[in-house]
Amino acid sequence: MAGWRSPRSTRSLSINEMIRRLSVSVVLFAMASAIAWLTWQTVPSKSRSKDHLDAELQDILSELVTRDQSVKNCVVSVVKGDGSFAWSGAAGRIQGDVAMSKDTPIYIARITKLYKATVIMMLFERGAVALDDPMAKYLPHALIDRIHVYAGTDYSNNITVRELLAHRSGIAGYYTEKASGGKSLFDELVKNPERRWTVRETIDRARELRPKFPPGTDTSYSDTNFQLLGMIIEEATEKPLHVVFEEILFRPLRLDHTWLVGFSRSPLVTPADVFFSDTNITSIRSNGSYWADGGIVSTADEMNRFLKALKGGRLIRSNTLAMMHDWHQWEFPLQYGLGTMYFAMNGVFLPRRPRSTSSARHAARNRPAADLSTCELCAESIAEARNNEVGIATPIVRSV
Repeated sequence: MAGWRSPRSTRSLSINEMIRRLSVSVVLFAMASAIAWLTWQTVPSKSRSKDHLDAELQDILSELVTRDQSVKNCVVSVVKGDGSFAWSGAAGRIQGDVAMSKDTPIYIARITKLYKATVIMMLFERGAVALDDPMAKYLPHALIDRIHVYAGTDYSNNITVRELLAHRSGIAGYYTEKASGGKSLFDELVKNPERRWTVRETIDRARELRPKFPPGTDTSYSDTNFQLLGMIIEEATEKPLHVVFEEILFRPLRLDHTWLVGFSRSPLVTPADVFFSDTNITSIRSNGSYWADGGIVSTADEMNRFLKALKGGRLIRSNTLAMMHDWHQWEFPLQYGLGTMYFAMNGVFLPRRPRSTSSARHAARNRPAADLSTCELCAESIAEARNNEVGIATPIVRSV
């Protein structure tokens, strides 16, 4: 996401870029707020039929895709906590002229990190991982050697599991940061979509980039953190990551249309296409680099099922979930916890339908005030201002 940085930030932003980034947050909030408001206000009312509400919610999605041709497809699912209301809708196309449906799987990208963080916390409860252990306890020296050398000091062996989860390690982001040649990995993927990347190569690429700050002193989003966490899970369990996902998340929750792309056995369904500008870049989503940081495919309904299980104590205890809400300022209006994100726009209330722009993005969230869970997934063709990434997933769990 985008916006204000803390005074300790190592980068400065232009006013135009700050405004552009803030607009991304506001639009997503507007869309989700309108849907939540309609749901919350209408469910108890006998004056409106459910069919009327369904049509009104569907109209929001259809308008988003119709008015903004950069949004190729969109799916939203809203579930009331007590089960009294549930709605899912979709708009746009999966591929060519094939219409998007509410059950269409989609590359959930960054929302993968919420699943990954949940697995880490489950292992923490079982005593298999300690949050304040250095990652060097779990990972081979050759993998992390000199991955974080800042101002002449090598912090590589001191970075903790907690700092990886909270994006407070300072390790450079292999995916978005530009190498000496002036290109990010995403640039390279778009240029050569047939090139296969291993997870190890993504970590090696981060080693060649400049770290952001000493560990624990600031917050900077880095996909490298979660690649390393994926390897920690494999070391702690002595199992491949996709097997761990299947055994402790997907099967117990009956997430039959959720898988780790390129690694898990996928059902015979096709995820919605992903675009960069008007170029279809779906093929790069399964080239091996999207793994622990953004490799899950799922549906809006199954994402809501996961959120409900996470909040309801089926996966981790309530006090462990509270630990995941140890918020640190990231970029206004966002704060980051342990694999979770807090989005707050205090004083903003939008009962009217939001006007769509190209900045709508993916989110999975829980709204305790209205006891609602919503999953919003929009495949975009517009690059995000900071890192030229498409289909950005933002995991968001409100504090409870």
